[in-house]
Amino acid sequence: MSNGTQTYSAATLVDIGTEVICGMGAPKDLANSVSKSLVLSNLVGHDSHGIIRLMEYSGWVESGNLIPNAYPKVEWTKEATSLVDGGWGWGQSASYLATQTVIDSALKYGTGTVVLSKTNHVGRLGEYVDLISKAGLMGIAFCNTGGPIVAPFGGTKRVLGTNPFAWSVPGTADYNYVLDFSTAVVAAGKIILAGMSGEVIEPGSLLDKNGKPSIDAADLSDGGSLLAFGGHKGSGLSVLIDVAAGILSGNMPAAISESGFGNGTIFMAVDISRYANPELFRSVASQFETIMHMAGEPDSVFLPGEFEYKTKNKREVNGIEVTAGVKDNIRQIAKKYGVLLPDLD
Repeated sequence: MSNGTQTYSAATLVDIGTEVICGMGAPKDLANSVSKSLVLSNLVGHDSHGIIRLMEYSGWVESGNLIPNAYPKVEWTKEATSLVDGGWGWGQSASYLATQTVIDSALKYGTGTVVLSKTNHVGRLGEYVDLISKAGLMGIAFCNTGGPIVAPFGGTKRVLGTNPFAWSVPGTADYNYVLDFSTAVVAAGKIILAGMSGEVIEPGSLLDKNGKPSIDAADLSDGGSLLAFGGHKGSGLSVLIDVAAGILSGNMPAAISESGFGNGTIFMAVDISRYANPELFRSVASQFETIMHMAGEPDSVFLPGEFEYKTKNKREVNGIEVTAGVKDNIRQIAKKYGVLLPDLD
């Protein structure tokens, strides 16, 4: 523990998150589900999507954008396609329903597509495609992300959302191959976390409100823009996600959306057993892992999902570090709702 940073077990953080979310007006089952999802992000090393999000969620509840006691529902199903209505509640709960629905469709029809509408921040897409691959399927998910915050390739003004994309296939016996990334150079949550921790931003990630390169996290909230990754390639991928997920979900592309919030999300699944023996698939995936590791020095080459798997193993034993800035924000939120958190100190 240093500079106010403190280490907690995952179970303790889940309890803390559950109490705070209940304080926002959520039933215990929804609160616990959302808290577990947030803490899982901390466990696998993506703290930008962890309990730091409680502050953001609290603001949405207060503004009326997030309805804390809303339950998602399957609005309709037609063959291998479904629409899930999140009721403007918790994105994680709606995403779990969408994930199970798309798994059921793929197991029945060989493939499935689910569009998720009227939902708030869904969390980390990699969590859901990993669940799809745990069912023996290939999973794809992508979403557009409310208001514009990313400048397109060649531009300096906000037009796009961070628009993440995730893809998974069954992997080794230990973990699935899960690719999950923001189409911005860095996710907005990582900028927020860096600001709370007093860290500078990696050059080439951020522009200030005048379109000049910046390494100051505060410039993002002051009207600055994130940059798309990979030049025209990442920018083009972000455009397609914004248009497809935005229009099909009804959330609309970020630059057109009237609400300026929410995640229009699409989930897809393919039953690999229609094309290949699942045991053969995993056997070849394991062989491929060995080949990849031999391509560099020890612990220098990681497959998609391997970093998360190893980080989770370590943090389950050693605990999760929470910075003083994040703790202070959680205390403020808890105080607002009259929630006592003795485990936080």
